[in-house]
Amino acid sequence: MPIKRTGFILLLILAAGTGCGPKYIESSLPHELEKHSVQEVGLIPFVVEPKTTGEIRSGTVGEGASQIITDQFYRRLTARHITVIRWEGPEPAPSGGETEPLSDLQRAKQIGKLLNTSTVLLGSVTTFVEREGTALGIQRPASVGFTVQLIHAEDGHLLWKAVYHETQKSLMEDISAFRLFFKRGSRWLTAAELSEDGVERLMAVSPWAKMKAD
Repeated sequence: MPIKRTGFILLLILAAGTGCGPKYIESSLPHELEKHSVQEVGLIPFVVEPKTTGEIRSGTVGEGASQIITDQFYRRLTARHITVIRWEGPEPAPSGGETEPLSDLQRAKQIGKLLNTSTVLLGSVTTFVEREGTALGIQRPASVGFTVQLIHAEDGHLLWKAVYHETQKSLMEDISAFRLFFKRGSRWLTAAELSEDGVERLMAVSPWAKMKAD
């Protein structure tokens, strides 16, 4: 028994030294950001990212996922006193007889003009899988993945891009998630709770990271 206890204590010490756990996010802030104001943002509803030819995904996107993540970004931005103008109209259509869907840049330019905002936030959801089980025990954990982009609609500059993807893991699967697991209340999150946490973590590396939230 003493050996097991010593081993457990050593495990905790090692876990504490791993920091905040695995990095589930990627983020880039180009230098051009300093030239633009991000105090007012046009928010385009997130979309489900279409599969590319031959792509095999690890998860699916559950119904309502795009709206959930759009609303989560809206709340996080307004909590930092950012003026957010939501786009609630139809998706802009290609012009000139083109059949290909608009690129993110084209969507940002058109909708930014309609909203009269120079900066537009948009994104796509790649994975939104609900947990199977309860907060105390699961058969399958929640899994969430999405990409967000902040585009200056007037000149087309990409001001910020970030990717989040996480499938919640137990400590037995990944001891480096020690602090993160306990920060989340030592429980299994729903997909919406996991995406909420992901949005907040992306905000911490966003252009609004230094702005204090209410």
